[in-house]
Amino acid sequence: SLGACLACQENTKGEHCEQCKEGFYSSARPGPACRHCPCSTVASTGTCQIRPGDAAPTCDKCKTGYVGPNCNQCDNGYYNSDSICVRCKCNGNVDPAQSPRVCKPDSGECIGCLYHTAGFHCEECQEGYSRDPEGTNCTKKEVTLGPETTEFITSAPNASRATSFSTAVTNSTLSPTTIQTIFPISSSDNSTSAFADVSWTQFNIIILTVIIIVVVLLMGFVGAVYMYREYQNRKLNAPFWTIELKEDNISFSSYHDSIPNADVSGLLEDDGNEVAPNGQLTLTTPMHNYKA
Repeated sequence: SLGACLACQENTKGEHCEQCKEGFYSSARPGPACRHCPCSTVASTGTCQIRPGDAAPTCDKCKTGYVGPNCNQCDNGYYNSDSICVRCKCNGNVDPAQSPRVCKPDSGECIGCLYHTAGFHCEECQEGYSRDPEGTNCTKKEVTLGPETTEFITSAPNASRATSFSTAVTNSTLSPTTIQTIFPISSSDNSTSAFADVSWTQFNIIILTVIIIVVVLLMGFVGAVYMYREYQNRKLNAPFWTIELKEDNISFSSYHDSIPNADVSGLLEDDGNEVAPNGQLTLTTPMHNYKA
């Protein structure tokens, strides 16, 4: 058309360059007529405008998961992961009505896990609960009381909030009286389970103590028998000494009679001895002289 401007400058557009390009906004401040919008194309459409009464521009539309005037904040149910808003991963075990944030905006840790779940992403079962065969619900562990086996099952998120009870009774048929008996048990199942665990532990300790005492007594008895038998064997095999006394046939009268006729030549030495006259025997030694 006639009078239209060509090659508008400073990020403007229009026949008379009176509008700002996409991604820019008109500012009344001194300087360029159109300024760049502070809106990321990752978090928003990238366009913005200054609303009446505002000094700063506001992004036109934030993408899903982003909120704020500049779409730089994470919405409820999302958390910041490397400047990108990512949906919380709580496996459907958090109720947004009770916990609007669902997870912590800075880490993604789930807030207020329900249905007896636990863990960073509500992916685990609380203590005393385990996964059902389908692997979707956390059910309370079975508690065996006498001939009856009672199982308590808690409904999953995709089921009703009410708690259902399934009871298996061996060789019997459930009656209203039986059901009335089971319900009080369900209200005190935690204390009963704890009592059963403590009793079973004490029973195992007592049995182990009795076994140890019996083993010690048997070892002592075997040791005593062994020592007694060793004592008897040594007593039987001990050496026995006997002394035999024989009759002495020495005659003192014959001994005195044989003295005058005794040969004393063997008692005398060749050197240093001499026979004295008159039947006297003289023994001479270097230091002493003996006479008989």
